[in-house]
Amino acid sequence: MDIQTRKSILWDAFEELKTRWGADEKFLERVEEEELTVDGLPESKVRDLIELREKYQLDELEFLFIVGTAVGLYQGQKQVKEILQRRMSALNEFVSSLVGREL
Repeated sequence: MDIQTRKSILWDAFEELKTRWGADEKFLERVEEEELTVDGLPESKVRDLIELREKYQLDELEFLFIVGTAVGLYQGQKQVKEILQRRMSALNEFVSSLVGREL
């Protein structure tokens, strides 16, 4: 297979990964359950990666690329979620302090 075709397949796999793992309201509201992790990724995410590997018939190097991008994507989403939760908590405390005051 030529390089352009392999590159296209990798991009397709990455786009599917982003779609599957997209951060939305459900992701932000979901309470994190303790899930077994494999090198920093929950088991369910590892299963997704294995499915992508089989679907796109990725070789070892291509799969390594997808795993690296997946870890970065997952860790980034997790950090964004933690920051948003801290900001929402601070906002809730502020609103509660205003509501508690007599006007």
